[in-house]
Amino acid sequence: MPSKSFGYLTATLAAVLIAAGIAVLTLSGGGTRIAAGSGSEPATDEPIPGYVSRAEAPATPAQGKLYVGVDVDADNVAQFDTELGISQPAILGGYVAENGQLSSVLQAASAYSGTAPMVSWSIDFTQDLTDGSMDAYLKKQAAEVVDYGKPVFLRPDWEMDGSWYPDWSPPKVSAARYVADWRYLVRLFRAAGAGNAAFVWCPNVGEPIGRAAQDWYPGDAYVDWVGTDAYPRQSAGTGFVTETDGLDQLAAFAQQHGKPMMLAEWGVTSPDPDDGWLFDQVFQWAAEYPETVKALVYFDYVGAKGDHLLVDHPNGAAEFAYLVHTGHGALTAVPANGRASLG
Repeated sequence: MPSKSFGYLTATLAAVLIAAGIAVLTLSGGGTRIAAGSGSEPATDEPIPGYVSRAEAPATPAQGKLYVGVDVDADNVAQFDTELGISQPAILGGYVAENGQLSSVLQAASAYSGTAPMVSWSIDFTQDLTDGSMDAYLKKQAAEVVDYGKPVFLRPDWEMDGSWYPDWSPPKVSAARYVADWRYLVRLFRAAGAGNAAFVWCPNVGEPIGRAAQDWYPGDAYVDWVGTDAYPRQSAGTGFVTETDGLDQLAAFAQQHGKPMMLAEWGVTSPDPDDGWLFDQVFQWAAEYPETVKALVYFDYVGAKGDHLLVDHPNGAAEFAYLVHTGHGALTAVPANGRASLG
Protein backbone atom coordinates (compact mmCIF):
# COMPACT_ATOMS: atom_id res chain seq x y z
CA MET A 1 0.00 0.00 0.00
CA PRO A 2 1.16 3.60 -0.48
CA SER A 3 2.78 5.52 2.30
CA LYS A 4 0.54 7.95 4.15
CA SER A 5 1.53 11.47 5.14
CA PHE A 6 -0.15 14.56 6.44
CA GLY A 7 -0.05 18.15 5.31
CA TYR A 8 -1.88 21.38 4.78
CA LEU A 9 -5.35 22.01 3.26
CA THR A 10 -5.44 25.57 1.89
CA ALA A 11 -6.83 26.01 -1.59
CA THR A 12 -10.41 27.03 -2.21
CA LEU A 13 -13.08 25.43 -4.38
CA ALA A 14 -12.96 28.51 -6.59
CA ALA A 15 -9.33 27.78 -7.40
CA VAL A 16 -10.05 24.34 -8.81
CA LEU A 17 -12.93 25.66 -10.87
CA ILE A 18 -10.69 28.34 -12.32
CA ALA A 19 -7.95 25.79 -12.94
CA ALA A 20 -10.36 23.57 -14.80
CA GLY A 21 -11.59 26.57 -16.78
CA ILE A 22 -15.25 25.84 -16.32
CA ALA A 23 -18.39 27.38 -14.90
CA VAL A 24 -21.44 25.62 -13.54
CA LEU A 25 -24.73 27.06 -14.71
CA THR A 26 -28.24 26.25 -13.55
CA LEU A 27 -30.78 25.53 -16.23
CA SER A 28 -34.32 26.78 -15.99
CA GLY A 29 -35.55 23.18 -15.77
CA GLY A 30 -33.45 22.44 -12.69
CA GLY A 31 -30.62 20.63 -14.47
CA THR A 32 -26.96 21.53 -14.68
CA ARG A 33 -24.79 22.25 -17.65
CA ILE A 34 -21.10 22.84 -18.08
CA ALA A 35 -19.77 25.77 -20.04
CA ALA A 36 -16.17 25.45 -21.15
CA GLY A 37 -13.68 28.20 -20.57
CA SER A 38 -9.99 27.95 -21.36
CA GLY A 39 -9.63 24.47 -19.82
CA SER A 40 -9.42 21.14 -21.60
CA GLU A 41 -12.98 19.99 -20.93
CA PRO A 42 -15.16 20.28 -24.05
CA ALA A 43 -18.22 22.50 -24.03
CA THR A 44 -21.59 20.87 -23.58
CA ASP A 45 -25.07 22.05 -22.78
CA GLU A 46 -26.27 18.59 -21.84
CA PRO A 47 -27.81 18.20 -18.40
CA ILE A 48 -26.55 15.43 -16.15
CA PRO A 49 -29.29 12.81 -16.60
CA GLY A 50 -31.02 11.72 -13.43
CA TYR A 51 -28.67 13.55 -11.10
CA VAL A 52 -31.25 15.40 -9.04
CA SER A 53 -33.71 12.56 -8.40
CA ARG A 54 -32.00 9.22 -7.91
CA ALA A 55 -34.04 7.33 -5.36
CA GLU A 56 -32.21 4.10 -6.10
CA ALA A 57 -28.79 5.39 -5.03
CA PRO A 58 -27.46 4.53 -1.55
CA ALA A 59 -29.47 6.21 1.16
CA THR A 60 -27.80 8.68 3.50
CA PRO A 61 -28.15 7.65 7.16
CA ALA A 62 -29.94 10.05 9.47
CA GLN A 63 -28.09 12.24 11.94
CA GLY A 64 -26.10 10.16 14.37
CA LYS A 65 -26.27 7.01 12.21
CA LEU A 66 -23.50 5.59 10.05
CA TYR A 67 -22.71 2.57 7.92
CA VAL A 68 -20.06 0.14 9.12
CA GLY A 69 -18.21 -1.40 6.21
CA VAL A 70 -15.03 -3.18 5.23
CA ASP A 71 -12.51 -3.29 2.40
CA VAL A 72 -11.63 -6.98 2.29
CA ASP A 73 -11.20 -10.00 0.03
CA ALA A 74 -14.53 -11.72 -0.51
CA ASP A 75 -13.24 -14.90 1.16
CA ASN A 76 -12.54 -13.02 4.40
CA VAL A 77 -15.86 -11.23 4.91
CA ALA A 78 -17.09 -13.87 7.34
CA GLN A 79 -13.99 -13.44 9.50
CA PHE A 80 -14.56 -9.68 9.71
CA ASP A 81 -18.21 -10.27 10.64
CA THR A 82 -17.15 -12.68 13.37
CA GLU A 83 -14.67 -10.19 14.80
CA LEU A 84 -17.40 -7.54 15.08
CA GLY A 85 -20.28 -9.84 15.97
CA ILE A 86 -22.38 -8.74 12.99
CA SER A 87 -24.16 -10.71 10.28
CA GLN A 88 -22.86 -8.59 7.38
CA PRO A 89 -21.18 -5.27 6.64
CA ALA A 90 -23.26 -2.42 5.27
CA ILE A 91 -20.54 -1.68 2.68
CA LEU A 92 -18.23 -4.25 1.10
CA GLY A 93 -15.28 -2.60 -0.61
CA GLY A 94 -13.23 -4.25 -3.31
CA TYR A 95 -10.54 -3.27 -5.80
CA VAL A 96 -10.24 -3.81 -9.53
CA ALA A 97 -7.14 -3.65 -11.68
CA GLU A 98 -6.58 -0.58 -13.81
CA ASN A 99 -9.24 -0.41 -16.52
CA GLY A 100 -10.61 -3.67 -15.12
CA GLN A 101 -14.12 -5.02 -14.71
CA LEU A 102 -16.46 -3.86 -11.94
CA SER A 103 -18.40 -7.12 -12.01
CA SER A 104 -16.15 -8.98 -9.56
CA VAL A 105 -16.86 -6.54 -6.73
CA LEU A 106 -20.54 -6.33 -7.56
CA GLN A 107 -20.84 -10.12 -7.50
CA ALA A 108 -19.06 -10.40 -4.16
CA ALA A 109 -21.53 -8.02 -2.51
CA SER A 110 -24.57 -9.65 -4.12
CA ALA A 111 -24.17 -12.61 -1.76
CA TYR A 112 -25.33 -10.42 1.14
CA SER A 113 -28.79 -8.92 1.36
CA GLY A 114 -28.42 -5.28 2.35
CA THR A 115 -24.69 -5.01 1.67
CA ALA A 116 -23.78 -2.33 -0.88
CA PRO A 117 -20.59 -2.81 -2.91
CA MET A 118 -18.00 -0.06 -3.02
CA VAL A 119 -15.78 -0.40 -6.07
CA SER A 120 -12.35 1.19 -5.82
CA TRP A 121 -11.98 1.65 -9.54
CA SER A 122 -8.61 2.31 -11.16
CA ILE A 123 -9.02 4.22 -14.43
CA ASP A 124 -6.12 5.42 -16.53
CA PHE A 125 -6.64 9.18 -16.56
CA THR A 126 -3.51 9.64 -18.67
CA GLN A 127 -5.96 8.75 -21.42
CA ASP A 128 -8.21 11.67 -22.32
CA LEU A 129 -11.66 10.30 -21.49
CA THR A 130 -13.29 13.34 -23.06
CA ASP A 131 -12.17 12.32 -26.56
CA GLY A 132 -14.39 9.22 -26.37
CA SER A 133 -11.53 6.74 -26.81
CA MET A 134 -12.58 4.76 -23.73
CA ASP A 135 -16.33 5.02 -24.20
CA ALA A 136 -16.86 1.36 -25.11
CA TYR A 137 -15.14 0.20 -21.94
CA LEU A 138 -16.84 2.79 -19.72
CA LYS A 139 -20.30 2.05 -21.14
CA LYS A 140 -19.78 -1.66 -20.47
CA GLN A 141 -19.01 -0.88 -16.82
CA ALA A 142 -22.04 1.40 -16.60
CA ALA A 143 -24.21 -1.39 -17.99
CA GLU A 144 -22.89 -3.73 -15.27
CA VAL A 145 -23.95 -1.22 -12.62
CA VAL A 146 -27.37 -0.76 -14.21
CA ASP A 147 -27.88 -4.53 -14.38
CA TYR A 148 -26.85 -4.90 -10.74
CA GLY A 149 -29.91 -2.83 -9.91
CA LYS A 150 -29.12 -2.15 -6.25
CA PRO A 151 -27.20 0.66 -4.50
CA VAL A 152 -23.53 0.89 -5.46
CA PHE A 153 -20.70 3.13 -4.32
CA LEU A 154 -18.09 3.95 -6.98
CA ARG A 155 -14.72 5.28 -5.81
CA PRO A 156 -12.74 6.04 -8.97
CA ASP A 157 -9.06 6.99 -8.82
CA TRP A 158 -8.77 7.58 -5.09
CA GLU A 159 -5.84 9.30 -3.33
CA MET A 160 -5.28 11.44 -6.40
CA ASP A 161 -3.52 14.02 -4.26
CA GLY A 162 -0.62 11.66 -3.60
CA SER A 163 2.22 10.47 -5.78
CA TRP A 164 1.83 6.68 -5.65
CA TYR A 165 -0.84 6.34 -8.38
CA PRO A 166 0.89 8.03 -11.34
CA ASP A 167 -1.85 7.22 -13.85
CA TRP A 168 -4.23 9.65 -12.14
CA SER A 169 -1.91 11.95 -10.21
CA PRO A 170 0.68 14.62 -11.01
CA PRO A 171 2.94 14.96 -12.84
CA LYS A 172 1.35 12.73 -15.50
CA VAL A 173 -2.21 13.87 -14.73
CA SER A 174 -2.93 17.45 -13.74
CA ALA A 175 -5.70 18.41 -11.35
CA ALA A 176 -7.57 20.04 -14.25
CA ARG A 177 -7.30 16.84 -16.32
CA TYR A 178 -8.51 14.81 -13.34
CA VAL A 179 -11.54 17.05 -12.88
CA ALA A 180 -12.44 16.96 -16.58
CA ASP A 181 -12.17 13.17 -16.80
CA TRP A 182 -14.16 12.65 -13.58
CA ARG A 183 -16.96 14.87 -14.87
CA TYR A 184 -17.02 13.06 -18.20
CA LEU A 185 -17.24 9.73 -16.37
CA VAL A 186 -20.16 10.88 -14.21
CA ARG A 187 -22.06 12.26 -17.21
CA LEU A 188 -21.55 9.00 -19.09
CA PHE A 189 -22.89 6.92 -16.19
CA ARG A 190 -25.89 9.19 -15.75
CA ALA A 191 -26.66 9.03 -19.46
CA ALA A 192 -26.48 5.22 -19.24
CA GLY A 193 -29.13 5.24 -16.50
CA ALA A 194 -26.81 4.16 -13.67
CA GLY A 195 -28.74 6.13 -11.08
CA ASN A 196 -28.06 3.45 -8.47
CA ALA A 197 -24.42 4.53 -8.29
CA ALA A 198 -23.08 7.08 -5.81
CA PHE A 199 -19.72 8.58 -6.75
CA VAL A 200 -17.24 8.86 -3.86
CA TRP A 201 -14.51 11.47 -4.30
CA CYS A 202 -11.69 10.32 -2.06
CA PRO A 203 -8.43 12.20 -1.47
CA ASN A 204 -5.80 10.98 0.95
CA VAL A 205 -5.77 12.65 4.34
CA GLY A 206 -3.07 15.31 4.51
CA GLU A 207 -1.29 17.04 1.69
CA PRO A 208 1.19 14.44 0.42
CA ILE A 209 2.59 16.45 -2.49
CA GLY A 210 2.05 19.90 -1.04
CA ARG A 211 -1.29 20.67 -2.68
CA ALA A 212 -4.70 20.90 -1.07
CA ALA A 213 -7.05 18.00 -1.75
CA GLN A 214 -9.80 20.30 -2.95
CA ASP A 215 -7.69 21.28 -5.95
CA TRP A 216 -9.02 18.01 -7.39
CA TYR A 217 -12.66 18.55 -6.37
CA PRO A 218 -14.90 18.02 -9.44
CA GLY A 219 -17.77 20.16 -8.09
CA ASP A 220 -20.93 19.49 -6.13
CA ALA A 221 -22.92 18.32 -9.15
CA TYR A 222 -20.43 15.52 -9.76
CA VAL A 223 -19.82 14.19 -6.26
CA ASP A 224 -22.25 12.24 -4.09
CA TRP A 225 -20.03 11.45 -1.12
CA VAL A 226 -16.79 12.96 0.11
CA GLY A 227 -14.37 10.29 1.30
CA THR A 228 -10.87 10.14 2.65
CA ASP A 229 -8.27 7.56 3.63
CA ALA A 230 -6.34 7.68 6.90
CA TYR A 231 -4.16 5.20 8.75
CA PRO A 232 -3.70 6.56 12.27
CA ARG A 233 -0.55 5.62 14.17
CA GLN A 234 0.06 5.62 17.90
CA SER A 235 3.15 7.79 17.45
CA ALA A 236 1.16 10.50 15.64
CA GLY A 237 -1.38 10.92 18.42
CA THR A 238 -4.56 12.69 17.33
CA GLY A 239 -2.85 14.57 14.51
CA PHE A 240 -4.71 12.60 11.84
CA VAL A 241 -7.89 14.23 13.15
CA THR A 242 -6.85 17.72 14.19
CA GLU A 243 -3.97 18.77 11.97
CA THR A 244 -4.35 20.91 8.88
CA ASP A 245 -6.01 18.80 6.19
CA GLY A 246 -6.87 16.17 8.79
CA LEU A 247 -10.23 14.51 9.31
CA ASP A 248 -11.72 17.57 11.00
CA GLN A 249 -11.05 19.87 8.06
CA LEU A 250 -12.22 17.34 5.48
CA ALA A 251 -15.44 16.81 7.46
CA ALA A 252 -15.93 20.58 7.50
CA PHE A 253 -15.38 20.64 3.73
CA ALA A 254 -17.99 17.91 3.23
CA GLN A 255 -20.44 19.74 5.46
CA GLN A 256 -19.86 23.01 3.62
CA HIS A 257 -20.70 21.30 0.33
CA GLY A 258 -23.71 19.43 1.68
CA LYS A 259 -22.18 15.98 1.16
CA PRO A 260 -22.18 12.93 3.43
CA MET A 261 -18.68 11.77 4.29
CA MET A 262 -17.10 8.35 4.64
CA LEU A 263 -13.76 7.20 5.97
CA ALA A 264 -13.24 4.89 3.00
CA GLU A 265 -10.00 3.30 4.20
CA TRP A 266 -8.76 3.24 7.76
CA GLY A 267 -7.03 0.77 9.98
CA VAL A 268 -4.61 0.22 12.80
CA THR A 269 -1.18 -0.99 11.77
CA SER A 270 1.27 -3.46 13.25
CA PRO A 271 3.82 -3.09 14.75
CA ASP A 272 1.84 -0.48 16.72
CA PRO A 273 0.64 -1.82 20.09
CA ASP A 274 -2.63 -3.73 19.94
CA ASP A 275 -5.11 -1.67 21.91
CA GLY A 276 -8.41 0.10 21.31
CA TRP A 277 -7.26 3.72 21.53
CA LEU A 278 -7.21 4.46 17.80
CA PHE A 279 -10.64 2.85 17.31
CA ASP A 280 -11.96 5.14 20.04
CA GLN A 281 -10.48 8.15 18.26
CA VAL A 282 -12.13 7.29 14.94
CA PHE A 283 -15.56 6.78 16.49
CA GLN A 284 -15.19 9.92 18.59
CA TRP A 285 -14.41 11.90 15.46
CA ALA A 286 -17.49 10.48 13.72
CA ALA A 287 -19.66 11.34 16.71
CA GLU A 288 -18.52 14.97 16.54
CA TYR A 289 -19.98 15.26 13.01
CA PRO A 290 -23.29 13.37 13.31
CA GLU A 291 -24.86 15.27 10.41
CA THR A 292 -21.93 14.62 8.06
CA VAL A 293 -19.90 11.46 8.81
CA LYS A 294 -22.02 8.59 7.53
CA ALA A 295 -19.73 5.61 6.94
CA LEU A 296 -16.58 3.99 8.34
CA VAL A 297 -15.04 1.38 6.05
CA TYR A 298 -12.22 -0.60 7.64
CA PHE A 299 -9.22 -1.74 5.55
CA ASP A 300 -8.91 -5.41 6.57
CA TYR A 301 -5.76 -6.30 4.65
CA VAL A 302 -2.06 -6.72 5.10
CA GLY A 303 -0.69 -3.73 3.21
CA ALA A 304 2.73 -2.64 2.08
CA LYS A 305 3.18 -0.57 5.24
CA GLY A 306 1.98 -3.13 7.77
CA ASP A 307 -0.66 -5.54 8.99
CA HIS A 308 -4.15 -4.04 9.41
CA LEU A 309 -6.06 -7.32 9.86
CA LEU A 310 -8.52 -7.27 12.74
CA VAL A 311 -7.83 -10.93 13.44
CA ASP A 312 -4.23 -9.95 14.24
CA HIS A 313 -5.37 -7.15 16.58
CA PRO A 314 -7.68 -8.91 19.08
CA ASN A 315 -7.73 -6.08 21.62
CA GLY A 316 -8.49 -3.50 18.95
CA ALA A 317 -11.09 -5.78 17.38
CA ALA A 318 -12.83 -6.18 20.72
CA GLU A 319 -13.00 -2.39 21.14
CA PHE A 320 -14.25 -2.02 17.57
CA ALA A 321 -17.03 -4.53 18.27
CA TYR A 322 -17.92 -2.75 21.51
CA LEU A 323 -18.20 0.59 19.70
CA VAL A 324 -20.38 -0.90 16.96
CA HIS A 325 -22.82 -2.36 19.47
CA THR A 326 -23.04 0.45 22.04
CA GLY A 327 -24.84 3.59 21.03
CA HIS A 328 -22.87 4.83 18.05
CA GLY A 329 -25.67 4.48 15.51
CA ALA A 330 -23.91 1.74 13.55
CA LEU A 331 -25.86 0.34 10.61
CA THR A 332 -25.01 -2.97 8.94
CA ALA A 333 -27.40 -2.77 6.02
CA VAL A 334 -28.09 -0.38 3.14
CA PRO A 335 -31.69 -0.22 1.91
CA ALA A 336 -32.40 -1.72 -1.49
CA ASN A 337 -33.66 1.65 -2.66
CA GLY A 338 -34.63 5.04 -1.34
CA ARG A 339 -32.26 7.95 -1.04
CA ALA A 340 -34.07 9.52 1.89
CA SER A 341 -32.26 9.67 5.21
CA LEU A 342 -32.40 6.53 7.31
CA GLY A 343 -33.81 6.76 10.81
